[in-house]
Amino acid sequence: MRKMEQNIQGKQIGRSFSTSILIVVSICLISTAAVWVAMSKSAAETPVGSGDANSIVLEEPETLDPFLEMEDKLASAAAVFELHGYLVLDSSLDSDARRAEYLIVPTASENALYDLIISLETKLWAEHGWAFQTEYDEEEMTAKVYLSDGGHGFELKINQMNPRIQLADNKPKLAIVIDDWGYSSVYAEAFLQYPFPLTTAIIPYLPQSVRLAERAAAHGHEVILHQPMEALNSHLDLGEGGILTSMAAEEIQQRMRDNIAHLPMIAGVNNHMGSKVTADAETMGIVLEVIKDHGLYFLDSSTTPLSVADQAAVAVGLPYAVNNLFIDNVNEVEAVKQQLRQIMKRAVRDGSAIAIGHVRSATAVAVWEMIPEFAAAGIDLVPVSQLLINPEKGQAAETEMTAGEAVTQPADYPGT
Repeated sequence: MRKMEQNIQGKQIGRSFSTSILIVVSICLISTAAVWVAMSKSAAETPVGSGDANSIVLEEPETLDPFLEMEDKLASAAAVFELHGYLVLDSSLDSDARRAEYLIVPTASENALYDLIISLETKLWAEHGWAFQTEYDEEEMTAKVYLSDGGHGFELKINQMNPRIQLADNKPKLAIVIDDWGYSSVYAEAFLQYPFPLTTAIIPYLPQSVRLAERAAAHGHEVILHQPMEALNSHLDLGEGGILTSMAAEEIQQRMRDNIAHLPMIAGVNNHMGSKVTADAETMGIVLEVIKDHGLYFLDSSTTPLSVADQAAVAVGLPYAVNNLFIDNVNEVEAVKQQLRQIMKRAVRDGSAIAIGHVRSATAVAVWEMIPEFAAAGIDLVPVSQLLINPEKGQAAETEMTAGEAVTQPADYPGT
């Protein structure tokens, strides 16, 4: 019995010793943990550069800016523009302002800015994982894309070329006039949607004259009165509001005032037919006086080499211009494009030029297909009002043409 008691006492002593060791180890571990927490807290609160040389300072890692080297990262945007049938006319990148801007032009009337922006957003998201938010301005034809990675941001602005945008002043300038607006034509829409400024010449009192003039002005194109004037072939119908050399001065003046009032948004006047009137100094003097009174300009369509319109304008002191080339005597796309290439050469050579076409299928197709060539040649398409000769400033008329360029309509041609 005594031996059994001794064994029990021995086991109890062993258990007490083991328990004591566990307690001591636990206390050591808890103390070590407390010291480590205290050191960590102290290190986190110690400013960079403070403390002694042996102190350990923990710093938060820097987050890299994903919008660095944006020129390289936006290189893929050019491929998206090309895929959707757009050309880049101008671009800029301001890294400090975190902003890039593009001026683009569509090469087909059916191109849609909205579709282009969606493709561009998808491309940038797939390549860089950027989130985006877009604001559209349909009237100004612009889109602002705000790119973000959650902590950083970047603005990408896309401007689609439209007739209201003025380009650089130091480029050769070409004014394209489209005559014979006023009839109901399926081809008018292609001209209205044209991204560069056209000068639209509206025949008065036709079924669609006022509506098309308003729409052209709303799209940013320049509108002028395509004034019917007597041709050498007196059998051609002038329609309402026409001017004859046989009319009294008062009748000419009243008709001109009425025609101008019919289209109050006009900036100028050019002659529809008119090979007889434009060769008559007296009649032209009366016409041009009324035009001057209304603050307008006159464009001589050059339907006859006998025109004295420039001389009459100088005598009256009226700003004027002269057509250099008709581009669509032949209603075929390639023929029109050849004429446009010819007038482009003149614009580059002389600094400016004016051409006249008509609301026709081939002309509509040709002016759209020539956009890449205009851009490549550095041609700035402008309204006629930017190419005026102002006699009050002592500028002389320059109406002669180099051989091969003086391609005019036959006298009395009804479609001018």
